[in-house]
Amino acid sequence: MDRECVTVYKERVISVLRIQRKMTMTRTFLLCSALIGFSLLAPSAIAQQKDKAPPGVPTATLEQPPALKRWIDAENALIKPLSDKDKESFFILRNKYSVMRVIKIVERDVGAAVKSCGEKNPDMKDKMTGRFDQWKSAVDPILDTAKKQLDKDINAQKIVDSGRVKEVLKLNDAAYEEGEKKVVKTPVTTKDACEDLLDSMDRTEDDMVKLLQQTLLTESVIRERAEQMDKEKAKASAKEKAYEKALEKKPE
Repeated sequence: MDRECVTVYKERVISVLRIQRKMTMTRTFLLCSALIGFSLLAPSAIAQQKDKAPPGVPTATLEQPPALKRWIDAENALIKPLSDKDKESFFILRNKYSVMRVIKIVERDVGAAVKSCGEKNPDMKDKMTGRFDQWKSAVDPILDTAKKQLDKDINAQKIVDSGRVKEVLKLNDAAYEEGEKKVVKTPVTTKDACEDLLDSMDRTEDDMVKLLQQTLLTESVIRERAEQMDKEKAKASAKEKAYEKALEKKPE
């Protein structure tokens, strides 16, 4: 079906937005980097041994692709001597890096789709190109700011050697690229599909910016908001349990 041609782009954006809704300022934001960085890999590509590895720490298995295993082994070796708090600090950095990479890839794929649309639908070329330029103008400046801030944060932290952090992130990139090669992409070409793509840019521009803005939050702010969310969750759970208990006591 023609409308299915746009799904590669949509699925990337939807993947990012779903993660955003689930992780926004919660403990998951601290620890779900593996989910973000490899959300487009096959589900079997990432294995976690819950009884041995804390949340967010991937565990290597024989079934994993070579690049993925190299990243997992290197990262586990890097964080093994760290305390749980320091591991969380590292996960914050890695998570921010993964968010930026996903958004860069979304932009790359949107650009390819816009080019394809313009070639097959000349009457839409100027409109598509103009809208994509606006999209980039909104996203790219904050993406550049976020990258520079992350570089500063990596160099400033004293938990682990900054050079080793960067090496692990490069291995993370290689593992992502290894998995992405398995993704079959269908170019957007029909008019309806291109219009869908145009609508998608309208809907997602603000969401991409908001997601990047979260990467600019300091670790202390992230932790404060995570703790607040934990308290609110505990409060809601207690309220729900009290309500259920009251119903049990209520005479029929």
